[in-house]
Amino acid sequence: MSKKDYDYAKTDRSIVHATITEWTGMGDSYAAGLGAGNMIQRFDGTCLRHDGAYPVLLNSHLQPHPSRFNFVACSGDNFPTILQKQLNPSYLRPPWGDRPEFVTLSMGGNDIGFKELVTLCVYSIPNPMSPLMEVIITILRKGAERRIPNFKIYVTGFAQFFNERTTQCNNVSFRPDWLKLMLKPKQYLTIDRRRTLNKLARDLNAGLREAVMRASFGAPNRVFFIDYDRAFDGHRFCDRLEPNPNDAATWFFTYGANQAAIGDFLDSIPQIHDVFSGHSNRTISYDTLFRLVLNATADDKEKSDMLVDLTRVFHPKLDGQRAIEEKLRRVVLASRLLEQPTTSRETS
Repeated sequence: MSKKDYDYAKTDRSIVHATITEWTGMGDSYAAGLGAGNMIQRFDGTCLRHDGAYPVLLNSHLQPHPSRFNFVACSGDNFPTILQKQLNPSYLRPPWGDRPEFVTLSMGGNDIGFKELVTLCVYSIPNPMSPLMEVIITILRKGAERRIPNFKIYVTGFAQFFNERTTQCNNVSFRPDWLKLMLKPKQYLTIDRRRTLNKLARDLNAGLREAVMRASFGAPNRVFFIDYDRAFDGHRFCDRLEPNPNDAATWFFTYGANQAAIGDFLDSIPQIHDVFSGHSNRTISYDTLFRLVLNATADDKEKSDMLVDLTRVFHPKLDGQRAIEEKLRRVVLASRLLEQPTTSRETS
């Protein structure tokens, strides 16, 4: 069996006993676990990190626990901000680490307009390959500068959001009433629209995989792509009747049952009220909405929870984060086994 073909699925969980002293979880809101579990580091700016994020779950499965886990993933970050902020310390973010043995990385969604995807307005995808390669090569270079032996990067992909074969969603729209003055007329989840949006995730994964492959040419067995899409089979939107925000079997968030409360809260913000009431002829973009809500929720736990409800749409729930972590853990442990002597590979 070649190094590329080892069977992650058969990797025994007891292999967790490989000692890891320090590692780093980087990336965007998918890595930050937006909405999954409880918010941590509440006053970390706009990062909205949650304790159900797959890096946090992975850290809990590593035995013995690493002496240092650097959780620097941040909601809203893209290729430039990851390079500028997550690789450097600041007063709001911890540094990426002293000598991390490996890094997990989720990125690309914000660079193709993830917020527009959330509002079902994305129908095309740019090629994220070149900027991602820059991030990977920069991280590899930083690992080399620190002289970290066997330093690795694990890049996670994205899951398709929809079952695109069922028909029960053809006349369904996820748009809440309070979005009507921000968006075009309702977008219904027809089969064609679901196929288009799923293709976005497949194309993004293809770009990420290509970037990992190219970056790996000069660093064999150092950069890995984690494709967990198939783990979400049976847990996508439109697998069952929609809309059903409380369906535990669906592993993505949508706008919940508290839409009336969200609408009232948004209406209390003057700039948004002017639009909602028709006193203004302009509309509000998603980015503007986010900034207005962020300012209105500063240092207020109840209102900051409202911010999470607004922004977690199309992000994995806790069960989805668990599925990502399980796939990632198998790859991390199997790839570390390749570096170890045969006598140290415990399977009991």
